[in-house]
Amino acid sequence: MIMMNFVAIDFETANLRDQSICAAGIAVFENGRLAETRYWLIRPPKGYGFFRPDWVSTVHGIRHTDVYGKPEFPVIAPEIFVRLAAADIVVAHNAQFDMRKLRGTAKHFGLDCPQFDYLCTLALSRRVWPRLPNYQLPTMAAHVGHEFVHHNALTDAEAAGAILLAMMKESHATGPRALAEMVGERPLQCAMRGAV
Repeated sequence: MIMMNFVAIDFETANLRDQSICAAGIAVFENGRLAETRYWLIRPPKGYGFFRPDWVSTVHGIRHTDVYGKPEFPVIAPEIFVRLAAADIVVAHNAQFDMRKLRGTAKHFGLDCPQFDYLCTLALSRRVWPRLPNYQLPTMAAHVGHEFVHHNALTDAEAAGAILLAMMKESHATGPRALAEMVGERPLQCAMRGAV
């Protein structure tokens, strides 16, 4: 039985800059079930809010007009941070990207990011299913039978959680940490002080 609770997270950005988060999605899983979801549109800080036209048209579809009047990251950070800190572990697909964006944005605003352990579902899926053509989120979601809208921060987070649950089921793992140990992956740690 799956006993460990985890949080899946995803960020979308306006451009390549780490400070340009424009959307965030969180999916909270408790005892193997989706228990809570949250989604925010976020106004990137001044100087980092250029929306790449190719990303607007072919990636996430978020425009500067969509985030006009939306809160900047510090307003919603407490809601994100409390969920990350309370999780047994945090997961993301291509977690390196999401953690870099989280750290960059928190540092820009001088925010203390809570300490938490995280796993990358992309790295885990390579170990669990080594013969797939690729490990992109749509490929993995299709492999586990999870339908979703790609490049929406919330549905991407939900998909990462669904992929993790499928990997645990496939491997007969009792939780994310047990799965990681079984396949030779180690949780990484996110912690930083926001001093600028």
